[in-house]
Amino acid sequence: MQKLLLCFVTLFVAGLNKVPAQNPERDSLLKLVPLKKEDTTKVDLYRDIGITYIYENPPASIPYFKHAIQLAKKLNFNAGLERSYAAASLAYVFSGKYDSSLAYVDTAIVYANKVKDVSRQALVYLNRADVYVNLQRFKDALRSCDTATVYAERSENKDRLARIFDIMCGIYTQQKQFPQALEFLDKATKLYLELDNRQMLALSFMSKAIILKETNQADKGIPLLREAIQIAEEIGDVQNLSAYNNELAEIYAGKKNYIEAESLAEKALKYAVLTENRRQESVVHALLANIYKEQNNFSKAVISAQKAYNIIVEEKDLHREQSGAQLLADLYAKTGNMKQAYAYQRISTRLNDSLLQQRFDEETLQLQTSFQVSQKDKEIQLLNKDKELQQQKLTKQRLLLIASVILVVLALGGIVLLINRNRMRQQMKELELRNQIAADLHDEVGSSLSSIHMLSQMAVAKDVNEDDSRKTILTKMSINAKETMDKMGDIVWMIKPGVGEENSLKQRMERFVYEICEPKNITADIQLGKLENIKFTMQQRKNLYLIFKEAVNNAVKYSETEKMEISITEQQKQYILIIKDYGKGFNSSLIAKGNGLDNMQHRAKDLGGKLDIVSSPGNGTTITLVIPV
Repeated sequence: MQKLLLCFVTLFVAGLNKVPAQNPERDSLLKLVPLKKEDTTKVDLYRDIGITYIYENPPASIPYFKHAIQLAKKLNFNAGLERSYAAASLAYVFSGKYDSSLAYVDTAIVYANKVKDVSRQALVYLNRADVYVNLQRFKDALRSCDTATVYAERSENKDRLARIFDIMCGIYTQQKQFPQALEFLDKATKLYLELDNRQMLALSFMSKAIILKETNQADKGIPLLREAIQIAEEIGDVQNLSAYNNELAEIYAGKKNYIEAESLAEKALKYAVLTENRRQESVVHALLANIYKEQNNFSKAVISAQKAYNIIVEEKDLHREQSGAQLLADLYAKTGNMKQAYAYQRISTRLNDSLLQQRFDEETLQLQTSFQVSQKDKEIQLLNKDKELQQQKLTKQRLLLIASVILVVLALGGIVLLINRNRMRQQMKELELRNQIAADLHDEVGSSLSSIHMLSQMAVAKDVNEDDSRKTILTKMSINAKETMDKMGDIVWMIKPGVGEENSLKQRMERFVYEICEPKNITADIQLGKLENIKFTMQQRKNLYLIFKEAVNNAVKYSETEKMEISITEQQKQYILIIKDYGKGFNSSLIAKGNGLDNMQHRAKDLGGKLDIVSSPGNGTTITLVIPV
């Protein structure tokens, strides 16, 4: 598993731009710092300087990234903040400080989402996945990979997508879920082929060879590793040639082809020394020691094992140091150097004891934690029960609150709707009132004014010379003017009665009867006592009065009656208005239109009532209006 993890880290780092140990560009960048203004270009400058350090000395790069972050915050430069936080996160990864790296990459994600650059969003989520892998938080790493995949697909960045698949391959490989690991590795390989990224393609071949070796299919990995070596030699990828040759050497060693294995291991060692990769040197020396040991060449095995051990001690890796000391003890024993064998056996035993103590301490801590947990289980159960009860209460309270809020919202909505409906109804009433006033003015007053106008023109005409004719015309004008005034008064009264006139329908009807009947010597018997107790609306008052007025007016004008009877009674929740004359009557089937009877019928319908006209020649006329209470 250790070798698999190393392979994965190599995959990730190999995709980054290499910076040589001696970087003349760094000096020139440092000289620019005091010359630059405090603007966004200086933010980029600080970050560029940090990048020159990040691979050879990661801790030295961090202060420059922090300077970039401080200045970007001051300038509110979100894009610079995202890139600087992402770079600082990578520096902490290379420094082995994964918790700090996670904090910085999380902040980089915040600013990447603000900037909304999908390519950068893919990168920062990819970086966070790598941090989670180093923290062994594989579920979180897969979630970050899923998010990074979405952004990489949106940006159509195949390189980002391929590297995401690489990380997912590493996650499944470390969990020994090899079918899933191969599935994502094949996806990455396909993309690297499309992009003609030969360096990453070679690394993919090595990753597949390692997985095949873990699944007892080492022979299938040989052509893949040879292809990786060929690609690396063609493109000059010296950094990874050591790893490729070493992996191939291990496969041949496993097949007991020690001659080929030793040749490949020597090549791997040469490239490790050339690239100053000390860790890789120790890995190759350890492999050579085992190859020599299997061939019983113990003297050469001791030399290689000692070189590997010396490098391991520098790295302070207890596990590898213990296994290296044990290998040396075995080899010195084989050569008969029991003193050295004893010395390294003691080192191996001491380191093993340290590792056992470390493991014991960890297990003890776990046991203590388990014991404390078990002691508190009952308390936790009781607390959980209380919590459940409280949760149930809270749930009920929330439901009641939600129901109350819904009811209040519905009630307020209903009130608003009612207010709007009443407002619209009022507006409709006002509109109807305007239309009615206009119609009444046109029908009742317009014709009279037109008549007055025509008569006035006749009175001033040159051909009207006789005083009697002029007097007759003026008399008609006076009559029409009075009628117009009466009609205007009726319209105003029907719309809005004056002070003290709200209940004056009875008086107005009586006055109208007397005023129209007295000049004709018509006796009128009026019984309107019930009207005093009836509250009519404006519309009802208007329709009732106009029906009454039209009926009385027709009787006076056309019936030649000498007597009229008018009454209003209440029967079975109905008001009944009767207007009866004793005139000449008429044949209702022969009535000519235009005498107002149709208008009377329409007004009765508006009242929700019924109008009956009963008449025959010589028997007078009876008009009955029935109005529901």
